[in-house]
Amino acid sequence: MDEREERFGKELKALVRLAKSQGNKLKDEQIKEAFEGLGIEEDKMPLVYSYLASNKIAVDDDFDPDAALEADDVKAIEIFREEVAALPEYSEEEKLRLIQKAMEDDKSAQQEVISVMLPKVLEIAKLYAGQGVPVEDLIGEGNVALCSGVHMAATLEKAEEAEGFFAGLIMDAMEVLVSEEVSLSDIDEKVLEQVNRVAEAAERLYEDLRRKVTPEELAAETDLTEEEIREAYRLSGDQIDTIEIPKDNG
Repeated sequence: MDEREERFGKELKALVRLAKSQGNKLKDEQIKEAFEGLGIEEDKMPLVYSYLASNKIAVDDDFDPDAALEADDVKAIEIFREEVAALPEYSEEEKLRLIQKAMEDDKSAQQEVISVMLPKVLEIAKLYAGQGVPVEDLIGEGNVALCSGVHMAATLEKAEEAEGFFAGLIMDAMEVLVSEEVSLSDIDEKVLEQVNRVAEAAERLYEDLRRKVTPEELAAETDLTEEEIREAYRLSGDQIDTIEIPKDNG
């Protein structure tokens, strides 16, 4: 799989996650924005719509995607949009000329290229919004990726490749941030499951004995081990009040 195909797959994955955060809906505008400037051929777009349909995702232009966002996310988008609007506007010809200078290691041009690409940071942040990471953090991560990546402009063969190249770096950075958050959420769920399982078992034994129970007693009456019980008690912040940890053993 070449780099373009890999990026195409990531974009689809991001769109599916975005749709799930919006009640399995996407606006046509969101789909087009996701692939704009990333070097995706027009003849691949029908495949995108077919893939989304197979995942039971509807394209519905009558709903408001911002309604699913937290107020802080909407505010962050608006603030960054205002900042981007205040930047100088460049024609396509001027953009390519700047990028060409950046490819030649012109430091001043590299700084201007960052400004040119900032709207792309906002577009991609909106693609990952509502997926567990605040938009403000997504934008920050995208900005870092852009500022770091602009120094790699010399590796480009053509100025026309720059938009797709930088957008790919921004997307990769946000993808990592979202994936890390998802992993942390999975860990949190497992911890909560473990604590709840122990707390429920302790509550049942507490009702039988009419007193707090020790890990040893609970382990003897369930399929839980003492180690699991003590670990769950610790993870709860010592808040399972039906369990008593003997001072000599705790």
